[in-house]
Amino acid sequence: MRGFWRAGLALVGALLLWASFFPGLGALVWIALAPFFLALQDLGPKRGAFWGFLFGFAFFLLEFSSLLSLRPFIGPMAYGVIFLLSLYGGIFLAAFGTLAGWRSSPLILASAWALIEAARGAGPLGFTFGSVPVALAGSPFVAASGLAGPWLLSLAVALTAALLAQGLRKPKILPLALLPPLLLWGIGEALPEPKAVGETRLALVQPDISQAERLDRTKLPEILARYELLLGEVPENVDLIVIPENATPAFLRIEREYLEPFLRAAEAKGVPLMVGTADIEGGKIRNTMLLLTPDGRESVVYAKMHLVPFGEYVPGRKLWERLGLASLIDQFLPYDQTPGERLEPVGIYGVVICFESSFPGPTRVLARKGAELLLVSTNDAWFGRTRILWEHYAMGSLRAAETGRVCIQVGQTGITGAWDPKGLELVRFPIEAGVYTMRVERLQGTTPFVWAGDYPALLFASGLLVFSLVKRALPWRARPHLRRSAANRD
Repeated sequence: MRGFWRAGLALVGALLLWASFFPGLGALVWIALAPFFLALQDLGPKRGAFWGFLFGFAFFLLEFSSLLSLRPFIGPMAYGVIFLLSLYGGIFLAAFGTLAGWRSSPLILASAWALIEAARGAGPLGFTFGSVPVALAGSPFVAASGLAGPWLLSLAVALTAALLAQGLRKPKILPLALLPPLLLWGIGEALPEPKAVGETRLALVQPDISQAERLDRTKLPEILARYELLLGEVPENVDLIVIPENATPAFLRIEREYLEPFLRAAEAKGVPLMVGTADIEGGKIRNTMLLLTPDGRESVVYAKMHLVPFGEYVPGRKLWERLGLASLIDQFLPYDQTPGERLEPVGIYGVVICFESSFPGPTRVLARKGAELLLVSTNDAWFGRTRILWEHYAMGSLRAAETGRVCIQVGQTGITGAWDPKGLELVRFPIEAGVYTMRVERLQGTTPFVWAGDYPALLFASGLLVFSLVKRALPWRARPHLRRSAANRD
């Protein structure tokens, strides 16, 4: 196959994969990887690495193009952020291409893809945006993640694509491509239903305050007036009022005058109110959720633990300073936030903040510790009305199915909505200012994923990869010996 056609196939695959993350186009993910896998056939490790990187770099350029919404805040550096993220993602795909170019059987491609996606989402620099399980949000296949987590979905999607690519050479195996989606559907149907233990009614306040307004402290009176107007619309027969991450540009516990409207609302409605705010204690700045009770008490009930690298802190800041980049870094991020220290349910609520909902770990821990519903508080105002709003919200589908809990997201500018314990969408509210009330089930029970995590899926993928490599290698090594034995017999 000529390089021109390989490049075309890789780029078509990147475009199809990116398109699958748009609302309503998730079904494309089942075929999106097939052109890329076809391009990797018979390449060898070195050329496989090159084409893997090309695919990854092109895909992540498309995936993170939404970050151009950051340009009003960080200027031309937005282009650098997109380039570096694409470069970083491309390195993982280069590693995948190295292996796939060497050995490209369907089982090797599928298991290696699942392991690469898991590796990309691991560690302090991990990110799961652009991972294929997210494209399945709201589909009947998501429920299977309750068995072994999101990477089981990665394995199934990649196996289907690999069988489709292989089927162009061996049409007899094409029907096998139907097995992975059927298997996911069957697993999801077979998993037991969680136990309903009651209902709770929430008032979700979506203020629709732009990021430019939030960064301008002179807008504080207008912002507080908007909150007071919205809080006046909250009905009194709710169990909790939720105001999302970074509600105002103020430190509410310290700048008490800006906390007063929220305290008054909790007292007037006779309902606890949870509000997101930056907080300072002992010289440490944290991203927190603050709980206000009708009797005037207040407490920080959660501090964000998984911070955004280069967004809420700079990894290796001292090293960058030694390289003479201190003034540049300080211009955009003058201080590092401090991660929280405890991940515990807030009563019946499993609370996570923004970026944390993109990972399966935090919500799994919260469900294991007794949370009966999941609550994601986020400020996605940074991203305007771009596609990435949907992708972040869609991750709630995975977190719900993994844990067997309802997952609710409340955002500054949207998207605010909820997913049921099978990962199907319950409701999505308009992207405009409003108070949205909803009654949701409180659920108990332990899914296999909550009990064991994603280790079974990763061990299975690893075993499958090793088995497939050994199986392919043994006949290749045995042939010279067999030929010599045949010659001796002759």
